[in-house]
Amino acid sequence: MNEGEYQRRISYRLLLTTLWATLLLLAVQAIGGWANQSLTLLAESLHTLVDGFSTVLSLVAVTSPQRQMGREVWGHGRAEVAGTLVLCAFLGFTGVSLLFIALGQLFSALTGAENPFPVAIDPRVLRFTAAMVILNVALGIYASYQARGLSSQALKLNTKHFLADAWLSIVMVGVLLAIWQNQRWLDPAFALVLLPLVARSLWRALNEQLPMLLRPTAIAPEAISHLATQVEGVTRCTRIRSRGMVGRQVWIEIHLVLHPEFVESAEAIGEQIDALLRQRYGPLRTQVWVEPTRTYQDAFSEPGMPDYLPPSPGNGEDWA
Repeated sequence: MNEGEYQRRISYRLLLTTLWATLLLLAVQAIGGWANQSLTLLAESLHTLVDGFSTVLSLVAVTSPQRQMGREVWGHGRAEVAGTLVLCAFLGFTGVSLLFIALGQLFSALTGAENPFPVAIDPRVLRFTAAMVILNVALGIYASYQARGLSSQALKLNTKHFLADAWLSIVMVGVLLAIWQNQRWLDPAFALVLLPLVARSLWRALNEQLPMLLRPTAIAPEAISHLATQVEGVTRCTRIRSRGMVGRQVWIEIHLVLHPEFVESAEAIGEQIDALLRQRYGPLRTQVWVEPTRTYQDAFSEPGMPDYLPPSPGNGEDWA
C-alpha cells in the first residue's frame, strides 16, 4: 500500500467515525427534544444535521475513485445538489416553525399565561446528551490533530467546520442544566439564539463546498484554448471543461486535434500543455484526449454526403 492510499484510508475512517458519532448525537437531540418538548434540543439538532451533511460531502470527496488523496477537486453530481436543496428546504421549514413556537411561548409568558414553557428535561436525557457532546468534541479535536499530518483537504475542511461551532454544543449543555433547575424561560430564549447560528453554519459549509458541488467553470475555456494552441502541433482545442478553485486545485479536461505529423508525439504535447497550465494557474490536474484527425476529403466520403467536393478550404489542411 502506497502512502497516498494509506492516508486516504485513515481520512475515510476518521470521517466515517465522525459521521456515526454525529448521527447518534442527532438522534439523541431530536428524540430527547421531542419527548421533553425542548426547543433548545430541537434547534441544536438542526445544527448537528448541518455538521452531518458536511461530513457526508467530505466522505464523498475522499471515497471518489478519481480523487485518491481526497484533496483534489470535489466534483459532485445531481444527487448531491438535490440533497443540498432538500436540506435547505427542511432547515428552512423546521427553523421557521421553531421560531414561531419560541416567540409564542415568550409572548405567553409576558401576558401571564399559565405554564407558558412546557419543557421538562429528563435527567437521563441530560446526562446522555452531555456524554455525546463530550465524545463528539473530543473526536473533532483528535481528527483535527490527525488532519495536520494527512494530505486530506476534505478532512481539514470538515474538522474546521465542526470545531468552529463546538462551543455551541458545550453552552447548550449548560443551558439544559439550567432548564433542569427550573429556569425554563431559557429554552425558547436560547432556541432563538441558536436558529440564526444554524443558518450561519449552513451558509459557511455551502460557501466552502458549493462552488465545487455545482461544478462551475474554474477557468474560461478561451484562456485554456489560447494556451493549448501555443504548443506546436495543436490544431484545435475543443470540449474544454474545468472545475474547482484556482489557487487550490483545478481539474481540467480538454480534447485536442493534432496535426498528422505530431500524432505520435501526443503524450509529450499533453505534458507541455499541463506544464503551461500549471505555470499560469497553479495546482491542477489535466486530462488530455486526442481526437482522430479528419481531413477535408474524409469528411465528404462519409455516407449521405454528396459525390462531389466543393472547393477545399485551403491546401488540404485539417479542418476538424
